[in-house]
Amino acid sequence: MNAFRRSERAVSTVEFALVVPLLFVLLVGILDIARGVSAYVVVSNASREGAQYAMLRPTAAPSAIASNVRARSAPLDATQLTVTASYYDGATFRPWPSAGIPASSPQPSSVPIRIEVTYPWSAVSFLIGQFIGGATGTTMFTSNSIVDTRR
Repeated sequence: MNAFRRSERAVSTVEFALVVPLLFVLLVGILDIARGVSAYVVVSNASREGAQYAMLRPTAAPSAIASNVRARSAPLDATQLTVTASYYDGATFRPWPSAGIPASSPQPSSVPIRIEVTYPWSAVSFLIGQFIGGATGTTMFTSNSIVDTRR
């Protein structure tokens, strides 16, 4: 009977040794996906904050808008963010001028503005990186926010 208990212990030790690495990989994958979701939410919110800043300050320089967006992206590496500001001139979106939206814009009462924020995200684990990021392992998170401002 005593030998039978020892063999049960040995079997449970082997089962434990087989299951723990799988559980660890699963845990790392879940944490990696959570990091990705967090980065996506931060990029989206930073885009909204930049759009609100540009809406309230239509004469702001593009660098001021980008600085405001980078200040709102706290857990991410702000140097990796790409911020593009543009306004609608009645036909297409044009790059944001250094002096802000021109007063002679075709729609003097309401001007749509767009803030686009892009961030390259890389997974920590190889499996999640290949699953989400493809061959490069990097995914570009992009968020656009379009609001109207008065000029």
